[in-house]
Amino acid sequence: MSGGIVPLRRRGEERSALARVDVAAIELLVGGHATNLQAARAQIILADLRAQLDQMTAVLADVHGREPTGDPEIDDTNSNLITAINQGIVQIDLFVAQARTFAEGITQTG
Repeated sequence: MSGGIVPLRRRGEERSALARVDVAAIELLVGGHATNLQAARAQIILADLRAQLDQMTAVLADVHGREPTGDPEIDDTNSNLITAINQGIVQIDLFVAQARTFAEGITQTG
């Protein structure tokens, strides 16, 4: 039924990102929305990455929509922020591609 063993967490680790992914993945698995634990984890990670991409895109649209202030420091900071957000979006896109490849590999071997 599962593609792996769900590790027990030490006290205090219940709030970790891995624990959250495991809990959500187990819910998918139990609900019949995944074929095994690894596939469920991949689905959760992909959903998280897509949500982060949506957030970054919204922030980028907000910063792009700002009028120049005339204050060189603020305008330069906004420009740097746009550059950093664009780089973050590129990185998230790369992570999504890697997660999809991983998920496809699980599907093919599972």
